[in-house]
Amino acid sequence: MLFVNLFIFMMLPLHMEAGSINQKEPAQIKVLTWNIWGKLNQEPRYTIAGKTARERMIEILKESGADIITMTETYGSAKDIAESLNYNYFTPSPTDNLTIFSRYTLENAGEVKKLSSFSFISATVKIPGGKKIRIYNIWLTSGGRHIVEIKNKELSDKEFAAGDDIRYDHIQKLLTHPDFLNDVALSDKIPLIVSGDFNSVSHLDYTPETRQNGLNISRILSIKVSKAMQKAGFMDTYRYVHPVITQENLGYTWTTVGMGFMYKEAEGFIPVSENLKPQYRGLFARIDYIYYTGRKLKPVSSVTISHHPSNLKRSFPEFPSDHAAVLTVFTWK
Repeated sequence: MLFVNLFIFMMLPLHMEAGSINQKEPAQIKVLTWNIWGKLNQEPRYTIAGKTARERMIEILKESGADIITMTETYGSAKDIAESLNYNYFTPSPTDNLTIFSRYTLENAGEVKKLSSFSFISATVKIPGGKKIRIYNIWLTSGGRHIVEIKNKELSDKEFAAGDDIRYDHIQKLLTHPDFLNDVALSDKIPLIVSGDFNSVSHLDYTPETRQNGLNISRILSIKVSKAMQKAGFMDTYRYVHPVITQENLGYTWTTVGMGFMYKEAEGFIPVSENLKPQYRGLFARIDYIYYTGRKLKPVSSVTISHHPSNLKRSFPEFPSDHAAVLTVFTWK
């Protein structure tokens, strides 16, 4: 029997069972989503004070206290991260884009039938005390109109919003999927979370009120992606916690790279002094989300994380990604 069980375990996808670190039923559940910057996260040149970018990233994850993590651009980092956290995890392959990590046991982890695992994976988290949470980790295409165009004054609000239609078509593949619809139908019993890098802004952030207050480039945007999530019954947890938009809670997640750096293809971000035509510098928009539906959980706080403790005055390069992380804390109703 031992041999049979071992054989079955070896045939499973990449899904480590570290066991629940804390068997007591938690009063809160912390969910974090983060695009960790792919293979550039492993580049030796971003080592600072003897710590690699990946090591700093793991320190940030530990400090966050996140119980469940949905990660984008993991690309070869999943196993090391899971072992460093002593968390369970699922990723379709060792070099895949998406990974789900959990302090608690994962079950029913896998790809979404007939959809690309580069963009959609899911798992059920077994919470001590008998509760469960169903979670999807997603990445929507960055193709088509680039997010930097949001600052292009020659591009109208209508034209910019239309540039997200490609991502609307992408999210519809999930929102209309029969397995996903079944999870939505069961969400009052098993809470359902959808989180990840949407590469799309939200209509909730670009309103007549924000224009009146001179926020978010004074655009008013009708974004189909966020409206589709809302129509499907999902709550944008960050905006739920921060319904009145101010300069302090814009929640921008891209890009954390400041004015001292620029992006160069195949080289990553380099100091501006090496090239005086900088791109992608400074903050553009909120494009990473933790969505939720169901009656059993309630978001009580939500923050963006964009600094490593070693330097709170600037994000990059001490902060090891061009995306900020989003952390939402839920309590049980």
